[in-house]
Amino acid sequence: MGKKNSKLTPQDVQEIKNSTYFNEFEIISWYKDFLKDCPEGKLTPEEFEMIYKQFFPSGNPRQFSARVFKVFDTNQDGLIDFKEFIHCLSITSRGNLEEKLECM
Repeated sequence: MGKKNSKLTPQDVQEIKNSTYFNEFEIISWYKDFLKDCPEGKLTPEEFEMIYKQFFPSGNPRQFSARVFKVFDTNQDGLIDFKEFIHCLSITSRGNLEEKLECM
């Protein structure tokens, strides 16, 4: 995973399913959408900020998106791959309060 035109293997899907609140259909759907926005399979800080601008069109999301990017970039390589993205999305969208606080 992470290389151009990489595929999400059945093992990847099972691993993600076991460690998130998403089912197989949701994981595959999110993966397809992720690749539409990030065909290289990695999300840069600049790309992440552009996505955040869609949610805050009249504001400046730079500081907020930079902080959230650091949270999502769990291996601290300066990029967010799909596994990092989906794990954090799972916690922020469906996790309990304790999980959300640990994430931050």
